[in-house]
Amino acid sequence: MKTKIALVTGSSKGIGKSIADHLEKHNYIVIRNSSSTDDLSSGKGINSIVDKLKSYTHIDVIVNNAAYTEFQTLENVSDQLFDKMFALNLKAPLQLVQKLKNKLLPTSSIINIGSIAGVTGNGSNIGYSSLKAALISMTKSMARDLSPIRVNCISPGLIDTTFVKFPAGTREDIISKTPINRIGVPEDIADAVIGLLNMKYVTGHNLLVDGGKILN
Repeated sequence: MKTKIALVTGSSKGIGKSIADHLEKHNYIVIRNSSSTDDLSSGKGINSIVDKLKSYTHIDVIVNNAAYTEFQTLENVSDQLFDKMFALNLKAPLQLVQKLKNKLLPTSSIINIGSIAGVTGNGSNIGYSSLKAALISMTKSMARDLSPIRVNCISPGLIDTTFVKFPAGTREDIISKTPINRIGVPEDIADAVIGLLNMKYVTGHNLLVDGGKILN
C-alpha cells in the first residue's frame, strides 16, 4: 500500500490539530507545523517546512490552515497588522504550493482553510475578511492551473477555539442566528476535510461549514 503523506500548517492546536489528528486516523503520515517552530510569515519559515519534506518522494495532501487575525475597527488596521495577516493568510499558502508543486501527484489534493468572513465580508476586521476572500479566489485559480490536482477551500463559521478572543456577546449573538443552534468545534472542520478528500470529482469549490449561519 502506498504511503500517504499530508502537510497541515498551523496544526499545533485548534482546527489544525484536529485536522492532523483525523488524517492520522485515516493512515496518513502527517507533517505538522506550528508558529513556534516554523513561522510561515517569513521566507525562512516556508523554507523550513520545505526542508522537512525533502525526504518524501511525494505529497498527497496539503492543508493550508495557518492564519492570523485580531478584532479591529477599520481605522485600527495598521500596516503591521495587515502585513502579518497577508503573510500568513494568503502569501504562505501560495508560496508553499509553489515550492512543493513538484512533489504533488495527479491524485493529490490541496485544501485551503478560508472563513465565512471571506464570503460575507463580516469578520474580525476588514483586512482579514478581504484576505480570506482572496484565498477563496486563489483556490479557484489554483484548481485551474494545477488540474487534475484537486484544490478546494473550506470556510468555517464560528469555531470554538482560542484562535481569536471574541468581544463580549459575540458568541451568543452568532449562536442565536445559527440554524443548528451551536457554534462549531474543530472536529466539524476536520470531518469536512476528510469528506472533501473523498470527493474525487470536486475541485475549485468553497465549502461553507457554518451551521447554516450564512442563511441569516
